[in-house]
Amino acid sequence: MKASNKLERKFTIRNYETDFAQKLKPSAVLGYFQETAGDHSEEMGLGFAKLAREGHFWVLSKIYAEVESLPAFRDEITVATWPHVPNKAIYERSFTVRGASGELLLRVFSRWCILDAKNGRIVPCSKIAQPEIDFIDERAAECGEWRIDGVQEKTHPAFSIKIANSEYDLNNHVNNIKYADYIFNCFSVAELKARRLKAFQIHYVKQSHENDVLDFYREERENGVFTIEGIKNGGEQVIAARVWFE
Repeated sequence: MKASNKLERKFTIRNYETDFAQKLKPSAVLGYFQETAGDHSEEMGLGFAKLAREGHFWVLSKIYAEVESLPAFRDEITVATWPHVPNKAIYERSFTVRGASGELLLRVFSRWCILDAKNGRIVPCSKIAQPEIDFIDERAAECGEWRIDGVQEKTHPAFSIKIANSEYDLNNHVNNIKYADYIFNCFSVAELKARRLKAFQIHYVKQSHENDVLDFYREERENGVFTIEGIKNGGEQVIAARVWFE
């Protein structure tokens, strides 16, 4: 039986998913994506439980989001997602977010991998039983440049955190949605009030675990375009991001 090539889920935005302006936080929208993609993966026969029995699990590798407008507290939205034809080891997936009247709010493109739970290595697509599905070629968004160079001046972190259990997901490392909060914590309330978020891009490089100390550095490369780099325990890069403001 073929899986549907697109899945939609409706959400009503709750107060704790919003920021100081009662607008939907980027971390919360990543949570919607994670939930909707998880439901679709179950339908496709690649859900968490099945992969876990095989000693595998999903990870988000890269995500790029273009923001037309952020919905607000109590708004009703529809999240749609559809996968693209996988390549040797990467599963690509698009998302859109629409308002109650059908207006397009966000366009998103993402890349995912399946990892081996024992050694943390990427599992080739050829090693996984693939679903029968009519893939959609059209991407919701196109990322012009995936490469993100590191921050040059790492003198004083813009934000730091020591990882504890509340940051974890079911795979026993920091949940991918948490990094969006860390990234935007590199900006003050005043800065975020003065700017409109246009787009953001996150590359997940290394996993983080309990007691790791993460330092986040920011650098404005162009007017309104910031690079963010997260460093673990003073050495390894765990995340790189780019944020565009209008």
